[in-house]
Amino acid sequence: MEIKNSLVRNLDPYQAKVEKEAADAAAGRAKGAALQPQPAQGDRVSLSDSARLHTAAHTEIAHAPEVRREMVDAIKERVDSGEYTVDARRVAEKLVQEEALLAGTLDTVV
Repeated sequence: MEIKNSLVRNLDPYQAKVEKEAADAAAGRAKGAALQPQPAQGDRVSLSDSARLHTAAHTEIAHAPEVRREMVDAIKERVDSGEYTVDARRVAEKLVQEEALLAGTLDTVV
């Protein structure tokens, strides 16, 4: 006499699910139908105007010309030799103007 314990299988629902999925997959292959995952429905991505602007800026930077090393070296030599001087007042005025422009309190840079 052989005794089969059918309760053991019912105690492990995960194993039952795995076995059912394996059987379903085998049946699908037997019929010649390939099981393909269904695309997720309802997932969407939207970008804010700020994000679009950020992306556009990165694209422009990627396509910007490289630094002209000979120009940079020439200016460095002039700075080191004392031939290149900077008008600190003019630089400060331009910084203030640009800051005002960025803050929206000035229409154009003078």
